[in-house]
Amino acid sequence: MIKLKLIALALFATMLAAAPARAFCLFACEPTAEDTRKVFENLVRKKFDLDAKIQTFDVTRFWRLDVEGAGHAGVEYFFTAKVEFPKGANLDCKPEGAENTAKADCSASSYYSTTIQNKMVKERQYIEPGKVIEFKDETRFDQADKGWKGQDGNIY
Repeated sequence: MIKLKLIALALFATMLAAAPARAFCLFACEPTAEDTRKVFENLVRKKFDLDAKIQTFDVTRFWRLDVEGAGHAGVEYFFTAKVEFPKGANLDCKPEGAENTAKADCSASSYYSTTIQNKMVKERQYIEPGKVIEFKDETRFDQADKGWKGQDGNIY
């Protein structure tokens, strides 16, 4: 009986070691701070500039959510990040004169966010080349069938 248990344990250990870490997520499988950084990076590059460089990224807090009425769980991360924009962003939105916007789809707001839905500036924002912007932002993951869906639309 002991031999059978040892063989089963060895087989399980072999399978566990050979599989990717997420494949055998048995308990408390939630998105990580690194997943949060990836969501933020994807959204910064989509909204502002593909060449943006994240200089710092620090999760300040997180909590688990019970998404009322939706029947699934969620996880919300709050973070601060500094991002350098070597080429700038939305250069055609550079403020000109008293109007302070170059085009109707541009915003003069100096509040930058990628994910805070109730504060997000939906219009394009000008960022001068070489500027470093500090983001104090948040992102949420919703539990999905195959993992956790980030606000960038990807599964983590």
